Amino acid sequence: MTGRRGDSDEPQAAARAPGTGGARRVAADPHQARPGATSDRLRTALVLSGGGARGAYQVGVLRGLVEHGFLPRDRSGLDVLVGSSAGAINVAALAAEAADFGAGLGRLEQVWRDIRPHDVFRTDIASLGRIGARWAWDLSFGGLTHRAQPKSLLDTTPLRTFLAERIPFARIARNVADGRVAALAVIATELHTSDGVVFLQAPDDVPLWTRRRWRIERTTIRVEHLLASCAIPIFFPPVAIDGRWFGDGSIRNTAPLSPAIHLGADRIVAIGVSGPQPPQARRGARAAPTIAQIAGVLLDAVMLDAIEVDVEHSERVNTGVLHCPTADEDARYPFRYVDVLWLRPSRQVRDLAARFAHRIPGVVRYLMRGLGSDASVTELASYFLFDSRFCAALVDLGAQDVAAERARIERFFARAVRR
Repeated sequence: MTGRRGDSDEPQAAARAPGTGGARRVAADPHQARPGATSDRLRTALVLSGGGARGAYQVGVLRGLVEHGFLPRDRSGLDVLVGSSAGAINVAALAAEAADFGAGLGRLEQVWRDIRPHDVFRTDIASLGRIGARWAWDLSFGGLTHRAQPKSLLDTTPLRTFLAERIPFARIARNVADGRVAALAVIATELHTSDGVVFLQAPDDVPLWTRRRWRIERTTIRVEHLLASCAIPIFFPPVAIDGRWFGDGSIRNTAPLSPAIHLGADRIVAIGVSGPQPPQARRGARAAPTIAQIAGVLLDAVMLDAIEVDVEHSERVNTGVLHCPTADEDARYPFRYVDVLWLRPSRQVRDLAARFAHRIPGVVRYLMRGLGSDASVTELASYFLFDSRFCAALVDLGAQDVAAERARIERFFARAVRR
């Protein structure tokens, strides 16, 4: 995103406005009809970021929103569903369960509460040994053989079966056709072109849009699309779809709110998985960072920062919008306001992960120690700690955070009439 309206090819989330109770507003085109708009009911979008195992927190937040009556139990109160990486899994599951949202959300929550590392990647010694041997061979002799095998640090073969058994993909098409879901968007990155791709399942009358370095492709969401969106660089292998290779959607997703806005959202519930701002690091000489710490920083930048930067930058954009109204018919770059409710963990997720780090499979823990000390791998481990107790704690934290933020959330949902 940019701060100059003329240089932006997409609507931007914007400033905190007086009296919104902390909800942010998004600038968009007020003269363009919302895709699929048929009533005065606000079209609500859900935008979920990536974060590996941290995605369990998002389900806890949604449970809290249902428990406190902000979202209905009998049907989905979320029209547009947008997700990247772990968020893509969650939104696809919700799209499939839109006819009975409360029950479907309960099943999704149970999936996270029961998940184990071997549901997501192979943890046996033989598999990890083969992967390690391939890496060692290519790094040592790849310059001589001029050949390198497609590889990753982990083998996610089990994840395909895990998702296929738990998400009834055929129901997504039924719920889209019946109007229970206006649109489902799964974000991925095409690795050979570095372009972002929005895999979109929506009615044919929903118009597509254009954006530089992005493609929007109509499709029927399948397990392959979720695997592609979840393919964390280096750690999880890339995924082939129709001869093209894809990786994690968070790589290119620098404006996570954009698809929801283009799909006609009047308001957005955005759930991140990064905790509050950590305390300022002490000054003075410190030891050089380990590979694990560097990898944790890179994953933070890829998975977590974009949605926060999108919202923060929008505050500056909206300042200009509020002082320079563009709602007149002759405005070249008109905007409308879309409220955004931004929710994230109230605690540092890495601190929570440290409590359960001992539950990482022994072989995986052994390999991670090659990247740094136990203390230094905590941030990295929080992405791959697909452990039932850790994920259950994140679910509970999400529900608790909704209870703590109830007044602010209530003000957001109270604005039930479109402007």
